[in-house]
Parts: sequence; structure tokens; C-alpha cells
Amino acid sequence: MRGDDVMSYVSQKSHPNRTKRWMIRIGIFIVIQIIFMVIDGTFLEPKLNDSNNVFTEMLKGILQSRLLNEWVAPYSFPLFNLVLIVHAAALLLQAAAEMISAVLKKR
Repeated sequence: MRGDDVMSYVSQKSHPNRTKRWMIRIGIFIVIQIIFMVIDGTFLEPKLNDSNNVFTEMLKGILQSRLLNEWVAPYSFPLFNLVLIVHAAALLLQAAAEMISAVLKKR
């Protein structure tokens, strides 16, 4: 095999793995959102600890922010909105990193 043939073979072989990874990531995202839809507004919502812990106080401040209660509010429970934002941001960052990596490999 020549050098070009090897690169073509490697890129063809890695493509299904990348597709499989993205299907798993998106599947996990969808499953989590379905679970949140089922739990939202019911007695199954988690209760936040009312202790005077620094982490808990910081989390309460984040959860009471306007971003989670007005701008991005598909759920009535702000913690679910926070998880949605963090998970979506992680997926977008991973997609951007993979696109940049693919462009740089072609050079």
C-alpha cells in the first residue's frame, strides 16, 4: 500500500467509530432529556440540601439566576435547566474540537 492508500484506509476506518461515538453521545443526551421531562414537576425532583455549605450556596445562586429561570427554561426545576445547558455546551465544544481536528488532519 502506498502512503495515500494507507491514509485513505485509516480515515475510512475511523469514520464509523466517530459516527458510533456521536450516536452514543446524542442518544445519552436524548435519554437524559426524556428522564427530565418525566420527572419535572413531580415528587421525584431532587431536593437541594439547605445546609450552609459553600458549594450548596454557590449552586443556589446559579440556580436562581435569570439565565436558568427565564432565558433557558424548558423545565420548571432549574437544576434540570443547568444540566441541559452544560450537556449541550459540552456536545458543542466536542463537535467544534472534532471539526478543527478533521480540518487540520487534511492539511
